[in-house]
Amino acid sequence: MVGTASGTPADDAVDADPARHGGLGRALDLLEDGPHPRRAPQVIGNLILTSHAGLIVLFALVLLYLSGLAFTPLRPVHFALGFALIPILVVKLASTAWRAIGYFFHRDAYRAAGPPWLLPRVIALPLALAAVLATVSGVVLWSEGTDHGTWAAIHTDSVIALAVIVLVHVAVYLRKALRASAKSLAATAINRPERVIVWALLAALVAGAIATGLEPTWNPSHAPPAASQP
Repeated sequence: MVGTASGTPADDAVDADPARHGGLGRALDLLEDGPHPRRAPQVIGNLILTSHAGLIVLFALVLLYLSGLAFTPLRPVHFALGFALIPILVVKLASTAWRAIGYFFHRDAYRAAGPPWLLPRVIALPLALAAVLATVSGVVLWSEGTDHGTWAAIHTDSVIALAVIVLVHVAVYLRKALRASAKSLAATAINRPERVIVWALLAALVAGAIATGLEPTWNPSHAPPAASQP
């Protein structure tokens, strides 16, 4: 089992006095907990693992998008980052899916924690699909050594969709993820989620090295066609 249910720690409790927040604070509270927040125990192990992985994915995505804006000179960096992101993304998606499975299969801790409110549930599937499509299409383009064609169009569209959905996802979960990760890292003992993240980071290094070392010959879309022989 990934984690156990906590009581009702202060970090996870619903604020009983929303009036002490400013307008921005109230808006963030609404995005995080919905219009009808409730106190519920959290499955701490799953929360920590999802938070660690999500924050690493967010940082890597920022670098990926920046390198994509200057793709031609930073192509090796872009592909190395993209491949390195795969193991962390797998952990993030798996931990989120584990929570959903635990809830729907009536595991006590996950039923007690309850589902997220409506907005994060609505964007969960599009977010996962966009992330998978962006990753798969990127790997295909790397393997083909090109940035044009059907897969390039799929990659562009999925990356744009992913950026939009991630902004909403970050608005919902960023504060909770930062609190959970900070609390975990402040503890002296290494817990299971942190060990999983360490292994995922090692796998990320290997994946990034593979992308850099084995990249096929690159055929950019703007390359002129080869002149035909008379």
